[in-house]
Amino acid sequence: MSYNVLLVDDEYMIVNGLKRIISWEEEGFSIKATARNAKEALALMESEEIDLVITDITMPEMTGLEFIEAAQKEACQFEFMILSGYQKFDFLKGGLQLGAINYLMKPVDKLELLKSVKKAKKRLDSRNLQETREGMYSEILLSQWVNGEIEISNYEELSQFVDNSEKADWTALIFEIPRERKQELGSWLKQQQQALYFSRNLGDKSLLIHIFRGSKYQLNQLLMTNPLLESETGDWLLSIGETVSDWEDVPDSFEKANQTLQRHKFYERSGSNILYAVFSDDFDLSTDIINFNKTLMVGDFPTIEETITEIFTKTQKIGARPEDVRHITFMLFMDIYRRFNHIDEEEYQQILDDINHSSNADKLCEILTSTIKEITREKFTYDYSENVQKVIDSIRANYATDITLKSVAQSLHLNVMYLGQLFKKETKKSFSQYLNQYRMKKAQNLLLYTEDNVNEIADQIGFNNSTYFSQLFKKMNDLTPKEFREKYKHHYHSVDDE
Repeated sequence: MSYNVLLVDDEYMIVNGLKRIISWEEEGFSIKATARNAKEALALMESEEIDLVITDITMPEMTGLEFIEAAQKEACQFEFMILSGYQKFDFLKGGLQLGAINYLMKPVDKLELLKSVKKAKKRLDSRNLQETREGMYSEILLSQWVNGEIEISNYEELSQFVDNSEKADWTALIFEIPRERKQELGSWLKQQQQALYFSRNLGDKSLLIHIFRGSKYQLNQLLMTNPLLESETGDWLLSIGETVSDWEDVPDSFEKANQTLQRHKFYERSGSNILYAVFSDDFDLSTDIINFNKTLMVGDFPTIEETITEIFTKTQKIGARPEDVRHITFMLFMDIYRRFNHIDEEEYQQILDDINHSSNADKLCEILTSTIKEITREKFTYDYSENVQKVIDSIRANYATDITLKSVAQSLHLNVMYLGQLFKKETKKSFSQYLNQYRMKKAQNLLLYTEDNVNEIADQIGFNNSTYFSQLFKKMNDLTPKEFREKYKHHYHSVDDE
């Protein structure tokens, strides 16, 4: 890797001498630019990526140290050396405080410069290695976060990248762009001080997933500067998930953004490049749609049927357009599909087609209720691959212990990332989601059919902290354990007997 050098001095001979005094290429550097004063140098650093600056200390209007300090305040990361025609303690002290590699006296000694350049190279290599490691590690954590795969042991690590100490709104964005535009979009996000993003390449396209923290107004302000808006080709899509108020709900926002993107592509829609998983403020059913997942987790058939009816009643009162109602139906169906995973590929495609071509709200409502009835009526046998079945068997046998995907992968002698991807592909859930849902179903049964208290139930299903268990139960069911017991103790009609 070659690092870029900027030489700053108003004396032509000094600059020319620096270019020739050592073989920069052999040391891993390239003279990217030269400047006669600090103003020129700052302008260059705005447009060029500079790794090493060698600057004169005495320049008109702004000293070398003032120039370095100004550049550092602009969040530029670079190493630097100071040049001076005379020794002065204040300059030396100031340079050292700002992090100078060395303070070089004119005329520059070749061996001293070479020694300093090697030191700069070592610093730059070390920094790049650290940034690469942190970048790869944060990318893995961010990917696990949006996919709902963060285990309890990873929360502390994630908090190093995400400040979750204060309440905030979160929105997941998915950009589908040509691969050659990925760097441009990443640079834009960095300029906007948006660090929570990662990308995946898919053929000639790239998916860039960004987790935005802030209000809907702030999000709209950000999107107004989106460089893709200036594209003449329109070969990009942006899918925006619903805004959630808890960082632990970011996977829900991401899933809705992903559903909306896939639906748009499945039906080859035309029109706007920006796709919304939710609607405008005067047509806001996002809370109902988010809470539908919790209703499915409760698993009581009459409650699910009642919730579906209520949502469609609201769409009628609002006067929703047919395409909006179809969109809502699609999102609710996808929640059912992911939660129960009881639908084969042929039936899945048929239901999607029925949703797309239906122009009757009652028919759309019936599609969902019929799907739930079918799941309740039929007893399905699962046909998972051998390794995925072994993971499920391990969860069912060890759910009350501190089981993790890593420990299961080790027992099966498989790569943990490969196993996690395979498991999610077949079950439609991450390992963590499957484990928590399985534990919650066990907790529901204990609440319904035993007299055990919450502390005892928490311990039986693998939680040594009953407060955390109650919080997670409430989060997944929209009811506390006590409320669930009181509501369903004597009349519970389970959708899924798994």
